[in-house]
Amino acid sequence: MKFSTAMAALLAIVAGVPSGSSASAQTPPAANRAQVSGTVTSVSADANKLSLKSDKGEEVSVTTTDRTLILRIPPGETDPKKGSKIALSTLAAGDRAVIIGPPPTDPKIWAATAVLIMSKSDVAGLQQKDQDDWKKRGTTGTVTALDPAAKTVTIKSGSRNFTVQPSEKTSYHRYAIDSARFSDAKPSSFQEIKIGDQLRVLGNKSDDGAAILAEKVAFGTFRQIAATVTAINLPAGEMTVKDLATKKALVIKIDADSTVRKLPEMTARMLARRYAPGAQQGDAAGGAGRGPGGAPGAGRGAMADGGAPGAGRAGMGGAGGGMGRGPGGGGRGGGDINQMLDSLPAMPITDFKAGDAIMVSTTQGTEGGRATVIMLLAGVEPLLTASPTATRDIMSGWNLGGGGGDSGQ
Repeated sequence: MKFSTAMAALLAIVAGVPSGSSASAQTPPAANRAQVSGTVTSVSADANKLSLKSDKGEEVSVTTTDRTLILRIPPGETDPKKGSKIALSTLAAGDRAVIIGPPPTDPKIWAATAVLIMSKSDVAGLQQKDQDDWKKRGTTGTVTALDPAAKTVTIKSGSRNFTVQPSEKTSYHRYAIDSARFSDAKPSSFQEIKIGDQLRVLGNKSDDGAAILAEKVAFGTFRQIAATVTAINLPAGEMTVKDLATKKALVIKIDADSTVRKLPEMTARMLARRYAPGAQQGDAAGGAGRGPGGAPGAGRGAMADGGAPGAGRAGMGGAGGGMGRGPGGGGRGGGDINQMLDSLPAMPITDFKAGDAIMVSTTQGTEGGRATVIMLLAGVEPLLTASPTATRDIMSGWNLGGGGGDSGQ
């Protein structure tokens, strides 16, 4: 977890720690002090030491003294006066911590003048609250227009357009090139948003539902393609697919953060009718023919009753949950398609076979011809037949996942 609501709260009170604390004499002036944040891995109270895995992934050794101020901060608090002094022995692995002290000669060895702690259970509760907020007030879509003067963004989510309106307090983060986890996103700005980016925004909608008053914005460049599976590498958790638009091969990796679902055949046909009314009238009798680029017809491989058996689904961002769903209405018939997709059972890679048609959203990738799956939807033959834009319309509005509501948010 490289960035979190919990850690943001801890960092917000760092500047106030020296004031009025018993550790004031030991805490260096702000200009001469440093800090490191991370997760506690071990505690040795007798030796006055603890170990930390920093948010950069480094193992850090921390030494304390009897004068080190150790504060447990209640979840959501930013006032150090609301913290309670605790003993080093009460810390446990999994707690989140900010270590404050003189700039170390070795960045892996710190002498702490203050330690701010949020317990593992408090962090979990804060994360759940954050995830619930994203699910309730989060929207995902593709950037279609930018207004630099007003700093507004227009996004398309399903069949709807929304104007994202920022304030002075709006925070911006850009997803990493090879990750859809919000915990890997970097602080950013409006100026870095580009048309075509996938964007997730947390905020209340206006009375008419056309505008979103943005509190948090996360965005990035992702691929959204329709493809057919050509080969499967089970040991590596990878599939080779053929992009139906470019006819090029792409190796996609399914990892613990990937969301993989399969549409039941009846549901796929229903969605196809939403995206192309009347186009599937003959489909109920059997087979939807072949989709764009030779996508196999419907009726092959789709399960009528709820898709493939579940296999452990790890949502986007490990911290699953994700930043929340976009609004519904991905199709012309309305309804929350995103909720429906999220409720489908997970589909393990072992259930795929060569020739399966898929819609997939992937990271941009750091290697040519390789990318990591963010979201993958199987059983999509009727959709590919019905509409050439179905992949973009559905995948751009489906829960991006790792976005602000993951364990790293």
